[in-house]
Amino acid sequence: MNPTEIYDALAEIAAKPFDPNEFPFAFAEATDAAKAAISKLRNGSTNKSDLPGGVLFNKKFHYAPALKGLTDVTLDQLRASKKTKASKPAILIASDGETIAAEHPASGDTLHCTFSELGDHFGFFLPAAGKERYRAVEENPVDVKATGKLARLYDALTKANPDWGSDDRRHEMNQLMMRLIFCMFAEDVGIFPDNQFSRLLFTHAGDKGEEARETIIAAFNAMNLPKDKRGALPAWTAELEYVNGGLFAGTIDAPRFDTIAFRYLRDACDLNWREINPDIFGSMIQSVADPKQRSELGMHYTSVPNIMKVIGPLFLDDLDAEIHKAWDRAKALQQVLDRMSRIRVFDPACGSGNFLVVSYRELRARETRILQRLEELNGPGSMQMFSAIPISNFYGIEIADFAAETAKLALFIAEYQANASFAEVFGRRPAALPLKDSANIQVGNSLREDWETICPPSSDDHEVFIAGNPPYYGAKKREDWQTEDMVCNGLSELLLLDYVATWFFKAARYGGGSSPFALVATSSICQGEQVAPMWGALFEYSHRIKFAYRPFMWRNSAADNAGVWVTIIGMQAGTPTEARLFDGDVVTTAKEISPYLIPFRFIPIVASNKQIFDLSEMVMGSNPVDGKRLSVSVSEREEMISADARSQSFLLPYIGGDELIEGKQRYCVWVSDEGLAEALDVKPIRERIEACAKYRSSAGRDARKVAHVPHRFCYSTFQDRPCIAVPNSQSSDREYVPATMLSAGNVLSKEAFAIYDQEDYLFAVISSSLHRLWLATVGGRIGNGFRYSVRVVYNTFPVPKFSDEQRLQLSTSARRILKCRYSHFPKTISELYDPKEMPDDLRAVHRENDDLLETMYIGRPFRNDTERLEKLFKLYAAKVKSQDKKGAGA
Repeated sequence: MNPTEIYDALAEIAAKPFDPNEFPFAFAEATDAAKAAISKLRNGSTNKSDLPGGVLFNKKFHYAPALKGLTDVTLDQLRASKKTKASKPAILIASDGETIAAEHPASGDTLHCTFSELGDHFGFFLPAAGKERYRAVEENPVDVKATGKLARLYDALTKANPDWGSDDRRHEMNQLMMRLIFCMFAEDVGIFPDNQFSRLLFTHAGDKGEEARETIIAAFNAMNLPKDKRGALPAWTAELEYVNGGLFAGTIDAPRFDTIAFRYLRDACDLNWREINPDIFGSMIQSVADPKQRSELGMHYTSVPNIMKVIGPLFLDDLDAEIHKAWDRAKALQQVLDRMSRIRVFDPACGSGNFLVVSYRELRARETRILQRLEELNGPGSMQMFSAIPISNFYGIEIADFAAETAKLALFIAEYQANASFAEVFGRRPAALPLKDSANIQVGNSLREDWETICPPSSDDHEVFIAGNPPYYGAKKREDWQTEDMVCNGLSELLLLDYVATWFFKAARYGGGSSPFALVATSSICQGEQVAPMWGALFEYSHRIKFAYRPFMWRNSAADNAGVWVTIIGMQAGTPTEARLFDGDVVTTAKEISPYLIPFRFIPIVASNKQIFDLSEMVMGSNPVDGKRLSVSVSEREEMISADARSQSFLLPYIGGDELIEGKQRYCVWVSDEGLAEALDVKPIRERIEACAKYRSSAGRDARKVAHVPHRFCYSTFQDRPCIAVPNSQSSDREYVPATMLSAGNVLSKEAFAIYDQEDYLFAVISSSLHRLWLATVGGRIGNGFRYSVRVVYNTFPVPKFSDEQRLQLSTSARRILKCRYSHFPKTISELYDPKEMPDDLRAVHRENDDLLETMYIGRPFRNDTERLEKLFKLYAAKVKSQDKKGAGA
């Protein structure tokens, strides 16, 4: 079920008399439980509640009926329930049929409402359906109601008129929906006389909608013509308002309405559209035209706080500073107003217009404040009559036609609401009709469009700010046409970059670099191998970072708990007088912000195939490319040995990240060429090898290349020697890289790295906070975790030239760390390095190791991470420079 369907189901429950015994099963059905699961719950086989009349539906909800007026008491009983604590349900809910008391145990958030409001608070109950709470939805249920009604209308129309669902007529269908929404909004807020559109529509469309098509076409044609030019239209259209503004321009047509579609149209008209929030509603109704999006209603919605992270530092903060400075000077305030009227906001991937709507609303709010202040300074009647900020100052490009039409409508609605607020303050507003302006939204592939034609660049009479949240897509997830977009924008040598990087290059070139811009992007453009090539090329356009955000979780989707880790980068031509780095609530000012998101000058760390500071070689573990035929679980190993004890000789521990960190165990079939004949005589081993051969014969290119030697790993770096092992991905919560010393006979998988020239001092170096800081700064990420890399992290890690004595000291320190670990056996690395549970003695030996190593760099421990990074980057830069000189001399 999608959120609108959950809303409908809960609203239906609320409309019926309360039955305390039936309610939990109806609630389970409304929150998308399967019928079989509800049946088991009803017969008691899966109901584990320990409260009278209660129903505990595993991790979904725990319900108990309440006596009249005692819902809070019953909620306390649900909290205290042992079964609640054991099962950890997403929702606790108590009701007496008059009120509801509910809680999210995980967050402690509570809800108290009347029973009749159950549907309106559907967003609170989404976790019971396995969906994440979506606060924008909870705060604006009318937007969800509207979206649900429009979706049903859309589906009914395309079912009755299949051609209207085709690509050829999609634009007309989208225009129809936008025009209907405008009319319904207009008659509810007073742009049209009350119920004018719906009254005329349902008067002339017939009882079952048999004339609805002709009626809508006549109405829309009328709204596109002044009243004195409607002679060819039915007489009843004379009272309709003249709208203009391009909304009803162009082709006007409508599909046939059957009885079902007509009923849904009536339902939509009956809704009160006055409370629509254009930035939220705009994102939600993108799902109307795409049923696949309905299960994640609003997933494209960018919250106002997140939008403010972009447009605040980009231009609003500077405006606020100007307003503050000019507050007591009327002439200076007027100059700020004049500047604001000349600001253009351009979102080259605008979706349904969220960034444009919020930017417009924020500028209008500041304009109102200034005008109020001018009245205070100059007296009443001394200010401009109306707003000088038209929606035609807002530009966008959007590849999806429906979203583009939505953006135009959202800005129409935002303008009307801003004018209404203006009237509340000043007692006047411009006539709502005819519409005078419209936003400049272009449908097209932004990366193939000429931005300067769509939105003229900054000039003497206006300034342009570019802001938005372009699509992400890593190199491996791009479609061919997206890769071609990058090539067409001159990035054929930079295809390792994320797709979003293309917007940065196009923004930097726009108008000769005249416009500041700020874009949301995957944090990977500031991590790992992408940094050096992307930012080295981008900085050639003379742009520098004006502000940036350290990576943070970007959550838009109601159904996706994972979210995505992003950064926001704001850039301008030339070096800013002051750059700002945001990290949560902390703001650091600096002369320069590096693309590594540190307050330091940019020194690109270039991936290297060899360790440039002469440390021992590190290699990736082995990769079988076997379809898991050569991988063996603990239980499978026991079965194989039980079947033939000789199997044990060909089964070696198989070590990856989970084995190193979590202490898990698994094995692999490992057969040398010399031992193949013997291995094939052991049935369990032979069966594995034969299964691998079969898999490789029809698998991918790499597998087929080694199909003739199915006993071998496709890529092998294994050496039967002790090694230092490092997992390739790890949590960023740990204070140290979880390196481990392994004995001979362990095969590392591709999820780990190995140093076979085992020198104990290297373990101390890798296990230092200094190395962890380097990983965090220049390495890649998986979500908020670290992705270790041989080429980017280990091979570039700067170290001083250690003396024999220093190596000995570090080796001793390494053994102290290992000894301390062993003293806590059988705790795993995960348990030992949990930041909240790390043993004091282990933390102490690590700090001693840190102090020892850091003293070898500068004669004392570093004071802070800034000093650490300055030293590391300087060492790296000096080493690269010396290598370049040697290369030039050669």
